[in-house]
This record gives sequence, C-alpha cells and structure tokens, in this order.
Amino acid sequence: MAQDILVETGNPDYLDASLNRFGAAVVGKGMPGGYVKVDGYFLVRCFSNADFIKFAIEHQSWGKVTRTYDGLYNEQKE
Repeated sequence: MAQDILVETGNPDYLDASLNRFGAAVVGKGMPGGYVKVDGYFLVRCFSNADFIKFAIEHQSWGKVTRTYDGLYNEQKE
C-alpha cells in the first residue's frame, strides 16, 4: 500500500532520481506546477516499504523526513 511522506530537501530532482530505485518518487515531477509541496515540504509517494524509504532518505543525507502525510495527497484533494 502506498504511503505519502513530507521531506525537506534542497534538491528534489536528485531525491526523486535516488528514490525511484527503491520504489518511491517525489510527486509531481513533469507536471505543469512542478513538484507537489505541502507546508513547504516535498511530497514523496512510497510504493514500497515506507520505513526503509524514510531510513534511506535520512541516512543517505538526501533530505529530512518531517512527517507522514495523513492519507494520500490526491485522496485529500478530491
């Protein structure tokens, strides 16, 4: 099951490229408005083990996980 998390990062393109190898992605790349931000943080959709994705982001210094997004971003907008 997918889970969304919010991440503080200075380079969302690098974060997105790195996370794609693990079954996660920064939401919104290629969209007209660009990456999706919530409360100033980039939205990351985890399609695989979210705990591993959080661990990888922080321990590889790709960014700082601020919190889990309640539900999935697109479900909140409908």
